Amino acid sequence: MEKDLFSPQPGYEAEFWKRYRVMKAMLSHLHQQEMLLSGLKREQAIPESARDMAIRAVEGEISANRKVFHDFLVNFINYGAQGLHRMDVDIGFALISGVLAENRHCSLHVEGFAHTLPPDIGTILMEKLVDMAGGNDRSLPDRIIEVYKKIEGHYDIISGGDLGRCSLSLTEELFPCRCYHVRIRFPARILLEEDFIRLQGL
Repeated sequence: MEKDLFSPQPGYEAEFWKRYRVMKAMLSHLHQQEMLLSGLKREQAIPESARDMAIRAVEGEISANRKVFHDFLVNFINYGAQGLHRMDVDIGFALISGVLAENRHCSLHVEGFAHTLPPDIGTILMEKLVDMAGGNDRSLPDRIIEVYKKIEGHYDIISGGDLGRCSLSLTEELFPCRCYHVRIRFPARILLEEDFIRLQGL
């Protein structure tokens, strides 16, 4: 199926899938760097000072590459918004005692193909949603539902009533501590700064 989508097409389509392949290559490289960093942190066979230097060097490279990827991702989503391609972002996070606790995952879906994004992208979106909900306190779960409904209504209108673009799952766990597991899916254009500014005015 993926092979058919990548068949040579003129103009916009060919460029879109070219950028998609570049995005996959960038994500693969970031993943390899994360694996290298994880291996270095566990390494015991080399002197501690040399290991620490190597870790700092890899961390610096990862940080720089994440910034480059984030800029590329924004441009890719902008480019995809010009056509009819379906691009959604899916984030999952936990609320413990109603307060934002951790980012669990963030992925980009392009025409049905899912790709895990760097965790900082999910954290940025998660924190923006919490800000829209009015802050981080025990009533946050209820307010996230309210914010979700507003955003869902906005994207339903601009996507021509395609109700499948947005979804929310909020599951309560009572033991060993009370927490909520939240999973939200929106059109990927929510990652664009200008789109989020527009949403804040809802």
